[in-house]
Amino acid sequence: MFLWSACSVQASAEPPPLFEIKPLVCMVKTQGQTCQMTIRVNWHHSVPENLCLYQANKQLHCWESSNQGTAKLAVKLAQNMEFSLRDKKQHTLAKKTVKVNAVVSTKYRRKLKTDWSLF
Repeated sequence: MFLWSACSVQASAEPPPLFEIKPLVCMVKTQGQTCQMTIRVNWHHSVPENLCLYQANKQLHCWESSNQGTAKLAVKLAQNMEFSLRDKKQHTLAKKTVKVNAVVSTKYRRKLKTDWSLF
């Protein structure tokens, strides 16, 4: 009897929503530049809820009494950024990180030509 009741508690716990952001990488020419991109957000949850999408602590979009949602949003990123799906009590249900990658990394690249010359 005890074993059965423990299993029923686990089965009734809500699974986290399916949360997807595309693309997950934004390319800039050099490190430190601001990346402007359009992301596509898709989510699906087993029960209807009031959920909002956040970029760090900034609210971007909300859905009311829905068990799924999609959105296309223009965002600006200067560094890797976490996007999260939160309920009205600010509990994070799911999160994804969008990375900013540079084509030319100043961290590892040595200058080929000096800034000064004798001739």
